[in-house]
Amino acid sequence: MIRDNKYQDIFLSRIDEIEKCLENGLYLAALALALTLPDICGYAEYPSEGTGKRYKNWYDRYRGVNEKPNNPYSADMPYLSGEVVYSLRNHFLHSGNPNINKEKIKDELCKIDHFSLVIDNRLLGDTSSVKYGTKWSITERRYQANIELLCRRLCKAAKQYYENNKEKFTFFQYDIHEIH
Repeated sequence: MIRDNKYQDIFLSRIDEIEKCLENGLYLAALALALTLPDICGYAEYPSEGTGKRYKNWYDRYRGVNEKPNNPYSADMPYLSGEVVYSLRNHFLHSGNPNINKEKIKDELCKIDHFSLVIDNRLLGDTSSVKYGTKWSITERRYQANIELLCRRLCKAAKQYYENNKEKFTFFQYDIHEIH
């Protein structure tokens, strides 16, 4: 079978592959691929910005806006900001370490002391917590991210962005020939 793809099909096939990985329990492969979606969409939205800036800006605008706590009872809770997800992307894709570096995160809310990933296909959600010391000072921030949920949220945001901005994806051109 020979298949030549146009750029639209290539981007959507990436999302399909992430979903197939999730269906087959290949969570780390799905995560690695899903973490590239803000790179691609960020390039489409902010082509003249540097990689880190466009990644974080795109994520915060199109996905992170849904992550930030918006009620007074969770005002101190960490969340998956563009800085956190970009840090996860860098560590995971460049060193194979699915963790974050809180020292590179500027937003005080997102300086997570203990970050972990969980594989739980029931999609129960993410958890965040804050430990308080004397005089209500924060002594520790924790965040546990559900890999499948993170992947699905990135896919949904990227697919929606793509559907509304197809004309910005003309840079995404290459051919993959699958020959059997």
